Amino acid sequence: MGDCLKCVLAIMIVRIIYGGSMSSILPLLTLYAALGCILGHNFPISMEFRGGKGIAASVGMIIAFDWRIFLVCAVIFFTLFFTTHYVSLCSLSAYAAAFILVLVFGQMGKYGMDQPHTIELYIVMAVLTGMAFYRHRANIGRLIHGTEGKVFLSSKNKK
Repeated sequence: MGDCLKCVLAIMIVRIIYGGSMSSILPLLTLYAALGCILGHNFPISMEFRGGKGIAASVGMIIAFDWRIFLVCAVIFFTLFFTTHYVSLCSLSAYAAAFILVLVFGQMGKYGMDQPHTIELYIVMAVLTGMAFYRHRANIGRLIHGTEGKVFLSSKNKK
């Protein structure tokens, strides 16, 4: 929960500081704040650059960035979870969906930015998505080879 909230807090701070003076590019600024937060989570200096995979912090980013994307990603995550029980597959699928939805909403003009800033927004989101896939490369290999561990909510469901 803390990892999620730190990204929400970073985005809230950016909105408070820049909401009035730079409102025309606020969605881009919030994604930069999320990028910094997730980079710090994944590669913390205090832990010799060995951190987490950034998914919990990314959930915070998606919640604070666009609640509509969060709702779609939550449906995707839980649908896949209850059918496959592979958390890494659920996380990466939701991340890919978030990236696609940012592209779709951006093209629809939902973020109210000019085209150069919208393209920059796409690039930042692509970097975040690429980093999530990179951090999960071992999980992806295990998924491909059928050796990834499954997660069950109760012990009676394990086979």
